Amino acid sequence: MKAHTGIEGNEVADTLAKEAAQDEEDSNFEYDKIPISTIASRAKEEGLKKWQAQWERAEKGAICKPFFPTVEQRLKLRIQITLEFIAIVSGHRKTKPYLNRFNLIDNSMWPCNEGEQSVGNLIYVCSVLEPHRSSTIKHIRTRGGIWPPTNNELVTEYLNAFSKFVKSIEFSRL
Repeated sequence: MKAHTGIEGNEVADTLAKEAAQDEEDSNFEYDKIPISTIASRAKEEGLKKWQAQWERAEKGAICKPFFPTVEQRLKLRIQITLEFIAIVSGHRKTKPYLNRFNLIDNSMWPCNEGEQSVGNLIYVCSVLEPHRSSTIKHIRTRGGIWPPTNNELVTEYLNAFSKFVKSIEFSRL
């Protein structure tokens, strides 16, 4: 049919199209399309900023924060999560201070007679763990690192060696 004349639906569509074109000409409306990927990137950045601010304000996590000072850095790491790893980076579950706090053991002292057990002492000091620690130290020095590294360096630069060290700890003996 010529120009859709005489068909009610087509007549309505033509009228609406003419009105829309007329409205568009009358307004100086600019339409800038933002790609979905840009919106997603901005939302992710904003979310990470908020999460980081919460992480920094949190009163809990004092043991964990030196290992993972930034949320973004932690998200980039591929970490095989084990109970032992969680115990070391959080100070929970298998550590003596944690078990003592819940009255599951009598005290938080450790067998090396070097005072109260702490995550830092387990990683850097405990003489019982010296044989396990020596291979970690060797690994770090072989790669040009300096012992002792920071907790953050342990998980960002020496994760494999640190994970092996953590897996080797027999918490029941400590």
